[in-house]
Amino acid sequence: MNENTTLSNEKKPFSSLSKIIILKIIAISSLVTVISTGIQLYRDYSQNVSKVDNDIKRVSNLIVPELSYNLWHLDLKALKMQLHSLSSTGEFTYVEINYDGQTLSSGTEDQFIQKKEKTWPLMYSYKGEERELGNLRVVTDLEPYIEHVLNTALFILTANFIKTFIVAFVMIYILRGHVMVPLNVLSTKLKDFNIDNLDKEDIDLNRKPSETIDELDIVLYSVNKMKGNLIHDIERIERDRQEKEELIVKLNQSQKMEALGRLSGGIAHDFNNILHLISGSAEQSLHYLESNKLDKIKKYLGNIVEFSERGDKLIRQILTYTHQKKVEYSKINLVNVVRTSLDMMRSTLPANIEIDYTFDQEVDILGDITQMQQIIMNFCTNSRDSIDKKNGYIKVRTQVNHIKNEVQLIISDNGSGIPDEVKEKIYEPYFSTKPINKGTGMGLSIIHSIIEQMNGRIELISEIGEGAKFIIFLPVYSEGEDLLANELNPTQRLGEITLKGRRVLILDDEEIIANMHKDFVEEQGAEVLCYTSPLAALAALKTGLEVDVILTDLSMPEMSGFEFAKAYSESGGEKPIILLTGHEEKVLSENDISSYNIEEVLLKPINMEELLEVISSI
Repeated sequence: MNENTTLSNEKKPFSSLSKIIILKIIAISSLVTVISTGIQLYRDYSQNVSKVDNDIKRVSNLIVPELSYNLWHLDLKALKMQLHSLSSTGEFTYVEINYDGQTLSSGTEDQFIQKKEKTWPLMYSYKGEERELGNLRVVTDLEPYIEHVLNTALFILTANFIKTFIVAFVMIYILRGHVMVPLNVLSTKLKDFNIDNLDKEDIDLNRKPSETIDELDIVLYSVNKMKGNLIHDIERIERDRQEKEELIVKLNQSQKMEALGRLSGGIAHDFNNILHLISGSAEQSLHYLESNKLDKIKKYLGNIVEFSERGDKLIRQILTYTHQKKVEYSKINLVNVVRTSLDMMRSTLPANIEIDYTFDQEVDILGDITQMQQIIMNFCTNSRDSIDKKNGYIKVRTQVNHIKNEVQLIISDNGSGIPDEVKEKIYEPYFSTKPINKGTGMGLSIIHSIIEQMNGRIELISEIGEGAKFIIFLPVYSEGEDLLANELNPTQRLGEITLKGRRVLILDDEEIIANMHKDFVEEQGAEVLCYTSPLAALAALKTGLEVDVILTDLSMPEMSGFEFAKAYSESGGEKPIILLTGHEEKVLSENDISSYNIEEVLLKPINMEELLEVISSI
């Protein structure tokens, strides 16, 4: 869920900033208008009331003495005229004089809601004595003043509201043109701002040029500055990443060169056992050849084939480890593999070391025979070095845990043991406690990798002077797991392959290899034409030599096998080509393979049975 979706879910749809500003301007303007109008109306009302007070004061100063004089002389006509004058001017709504129980009045006295009245005593001085003759009362109706104020208020409010709305909309128009539109342009451009368009020009709001700098210019400058800083930081991060990758490559290359230095001196140690078994079996074959003991000869020749395949697969396992390639497995009998491996190891161990193997039952696992032989051989070799010249033993035991559906392969010895500081590094690549030329330090690291790929685990129990015990936990094979290996043995499969009636051209600059391939192919009934020169083979094909399949090496001095295939196909040749190479890495692209009649690229060394299967399938 993105941020926009989250905001829309958590908040109600919002009004635009312009709407909010409009409402606030109108509200504030209306409030100011009401307050200012109220103050003005109150001022007008106060002025009118003050005018009434002034009129009352004028009556008190001027009219009251005259009324007192006329009342003393009972000049009723003059009194009535004066009262009428007071009520008719508009200042007073009703006036009256009370004297001797009589009342003279002018105007009308209603029940006024709002009124102002005043009463004065009418005094006259006779012979130095002040006498009260009566009193004068005046009443002023304030409702006309209030009504005037209200009428004025309606007009003023209407005028002020019109003025306010006009000013507000003018302000909004100005605000929209100078602020809202540029902000909308900025937000639209920022909305599409992402890492892919960082290298574009700075954001421009399309405003008219000005000699002054305002707030929008500052915001725009900050945004473009931020964009520039972001571009700079991303470029710096990219440079740092590339430098880091280059450093990693250099470090890996340095480690590889260091490992190659160790391997160049110690590789013989890792393959001494295999070479010893191959050379010993070859000597035994020659020995029994003299006595014509075919069963012994067959046995030891079979050992040579098996040990050679072991060496080939061991190399591939090292490459598998270094290149992190996934190994594919098949169903194997663990007890048979362990027994066979220990039989092979007996002849390589000194007489002071005994081997003891026990198992509780037969058990199958999903794995690779060569890998398992490699595990047994490596542990036995390490035990041999640990025991050295004292009397010792190597005990191997397999036991099945039916509850966890796993088998434990336990290998223990009574050697010198492994110190704690070594235990922490024992599975690291190229780590070794052995001197130069006595091991590469890759054995246990490869074993650890193999066991992990088999979904297993390994534990170590060891103390100084008390030997070492390795416990390998492997899952027991369950029916239905993928089997990638044909369970027929090589002899059975070779008996099923026939190449009768087929003509095969074999090209290899090594004559021994070419002849070896020729013998195997001819044994299956094919007619073989053997060449050690790519140019000679190419010339023969161009002059009309008819073949069904071409088998050629990839690396040759005159021209490579790929160059040969390219020249052959470009000259009109259409027969399928099989390339043999000793390179583990992929040396040809799929386009190269499909363009020049290349049907298969096989990795050397390859057993003859697999080679014949490929030839027969084309």
